[in-house]
Amino acid sequence: MKCIFLTCLALTVSLTAQTKIACVGDSITFGAGVAAREKLNYPAQLGYLLGDDYEVKNFGVSARTMLNKGDHPYTKEKAYQNSLNYQPDIVIIKLGTNDSKPHNWIFKAEFADDTKALVHSYTSLPSKPRVILCQPAPVAKDRWGISEKVTRSEVAPLIRNVALELNTELIDLHTPLVNHKSWIPDGVHPNAFGAEVLARHLHRYLTTERDNQWTTDTLENAKLGNFHGYAMQNFEFQGTPCKVVSPKAAAVGKPWVWRARLWGRQPQFDITMLELGWHIVYCDVANLFGSPKATQRWDTFYYAMQSIGLSRTPFLEGMSRGGLPIHNWAVSNPKKVAGIYGDNCVMDIKSWPAGFGSGGGSALDWEQCKKAYGFKSDEEAKAFQANPVDTITTIKEAKIPLLYLVGTADSVVPGLENSQLAAQKLNGYAEVFLKEGKGHHPHSLPNPQPIVDFALRSNGSYTNPAALPAPSAEYRGGPAGWGGGIWWNQLEKINQLSKENQDLELVFFGDSITQSWTGSHKRMAEKGGDRPIDKFFADKWKTASFGISGDRTEHLLYRLAHGNFDGLRPKAVVLLVGVNNLVAANHNEDQIIGGIEALVEELIAKLPDSEIILLGPLPSGNHPKDARRLSIAKIQKNIASLGEKEHVTYLDLAPAFTNTDGSLKADAYSSDKIHLQAKGYEIWAEALMPTLEKVME
Repeated sequence: MKCIFLTCLALTVSLTAQTKIACVGDSITFGAGVAAREKLNYPAQLGYLLGDDYEVKNFGVSARTMLNKGDHPYTKEKAYQNSLNYQPDIVIIKLGTNDSKPHNWIFKAEFADDTKALVHSYTSLPSKPRVILCQPAPVAKDRWGISEKVTRSEVAPLIRNVALELNTELIDLHTPLVNHKSWIPDGVHPNAFGAEVLARHLHRYLTTERDNQWTTDTLENAKLGNFHGYAMQNFEFQGTPCKVVSPKAAAVGKPWVWRARLWGRQPQFDITMLELGWHIVYCDVANLFGSPKATQRWDTFYYAMQSIGLSRTPFLEGMSRGGLPIHNWAVSNPKKVAGIYGDNCVMDIKSWPAGFGSGGGSALDWEQCKKAYGFKSDEEAKAFQANPVDTITTIKEAKIPLLYLVGTADSVVPGLENSQLAAQKLNGYAEVFLKEGKGHHPHSLPNPQPIVDFALRSNGSYTNPAALPAPSAEYRGGPAGWGGGIWWNQLEKINQLSKENQDLELVFFGDSITQSWTGSHKRMAEKGGDRPIDKFFADKWKTASFGISGDRTEHLLYRLAHGNFDGLRPKAVVLLVGVNNLVAANHNEDQIIGGIEALVEELIAKLPDSEIILLGPLPSGNHPKDARRLSIAKIQKNIASLGEKEHVTYLDLAPAFTNTDGSLKADAYSSDKIHLQAKGYEIWAEALMPTLEKVME
């Protein structure tokens, strides 16, 4: 895998040699608490994701502090001198967690100066590296004097202040792990899966294309402020309070989020987009309730943003009443919108603020709303037919992507009168994320990853994690059926088997369901054996199982590029994958479809003379209306067309594994309704055989 890192000026690195990344930090960087630390610490996993054009070195030392008066200052360590001597192109600094210990934090007044000095020690190197300051990862449970309250409320703000003062790059390691605290088992140190989260977060940051030649203009009479470590301009535009927050280096195309309401409330989505080079912009129209006056104000402000060079198509973000102006402006300007994200958003003034529906409304706001629209009476307002719920089809016709977050217990802005109603009218066009049991507040998500992914897809800069080749972080060898060891051991064993059996004719490629054809110890079909793979295939073709428990599409892509099929020319490869993407990684159907598509393309390129027998994931979940079953059905429907490619045969095995009423065949499946019993492998073999006999001639 080759990841080309495109950027400009201060972000420019040589493309003729490896980009050198120094990961500086404490025990979290070192990998304390990570099984098979050398393979699975976050810098190592970052290196796998970035590929051969990068060299990532780990200079982490456990218990070290940013504070020079701390009990174990990082700058006193040999690792620090080694990191300087390395002459890196990029430095990632993750310190501050140990500083929160009471006996260290008594010197907190010196934390900012010590941070500046450390940054300066790297920026003054002849290699002139980029320096990235990391805000601390979550503390899931206070331990060893390390406190979430101090790291989050005191250490992180100081790091942000330094980043603003020095214009140093900044990344938040708290948010991506905040909903994965089970992956911080001792309360402080992420395990291998947590390290993978950090690595993927940093990978996305580092591979975002930037345009550092461009800087945001200083707006007239603007007052400079600090928005979570980013430069914010506060100013008035034609008498209206406005804000523009600039990223450290703009992403190519200068994308921007245009926020309509509740500035600074639940800012995690905005902060993540700033990390990725997007501007965050605000123009107050709160008390205009999406009326024509609000649209006119935004029309004028839009051209002001064009004059400073921002993208022609902003991404609109509307919480609560902010749903009114974002939709109404999009209806008036359908070619100027990249996407819309509404969060418990008002889409009908009759629901809120009027309160004519099931919600309570707001009498004071309703009077202001009527005034903004020029309504003389409630009856005139009730007759109004240009609310977003009325005009929503215009958004669909303009092909503007829509995402709605809805608290199912929201009694202030009931979803069924607003965004859910609008989504129903669009018959599945809009993406709807239900927050079960949640009310109107809080908005957003603790980890805004689904919103971030949606925004990136909206402007065409999204990288599908299911299609990004990556090794697995799985380290639980016993439960995985390996008897011990980690995923890397299985990769190496399959590579060795491949080298020793270059005349393989039939290969099963996939996850634990495929692994269980043979188990992990004897992956070759054996004549006279008792396993289904022995009985059905050993006498006919030289056959092997290349399944690894827990594998997802991205893991198979990595294995394909790192030895599993080197030198092989099998007549057929049977591909079964996708269920772990769904149940373990929480990938959505579109991500999994994209991952399978990428995998088929790579198999065709790697094995041009082999027939790829594509199965996708088997049906799972006993009831035909089970959410998992419906997701798999959608995946199967969308990958079926891959069977039209040369040397690809698509088979949907659902009919073989289900009864006439749609339920799973009980004797085929284990209790989890995912894995197969012996009978299931017999069914699988019998369903495959007609196709195999044809392609194996």
